[in-house]
Amino acid sequence: MQPSKISKLEEQAIKLLLERGEGILQSELWHELGVSSRDGSRIAIKLEKKGLVKRVRILANDRWTMKLVPQIKRFNPSALFGSPCPLCPFNQNCGPNQSVSPIGCTLIEEWIISSSRGGQSAEYQT
Repeated sequence: MQPSKISKLEEQAIKLLLERGEGILQSELWHELGVSSRDGSRIAIKLEKKGLVKRVRILANDRWTMKLVPQIKRFNPSALFGSPCPLCPFNQNCGPNQSVSPIGCTLIEEWIISSSRGGQSAEYQT
């Protein structure tokens, strides 16, 4: 299954949602994006269909409206520091439908076990 393409406006909307963390009113979103309410609503619906946000009906300022709650989080790359993958001699042949796979990789397994104990294997320290 191919991932859905994201438009520039959808990307901007996601960035705003991630900055806010707890969510944003749909009307605030389209004001921030500088689009009409119609376009803002369409963006919100597309993001919901892609599973990136959840639209929740709430009462705000004595009116029913939709709050967009992000269903994704910012990626923190520090979790990957020390991973054996960038220096792995099998890196070019690793991946889905390749001769080597991260599933069952002893190098990754060793790194995870070592990381969970609070240390890193000396061979892969950065």
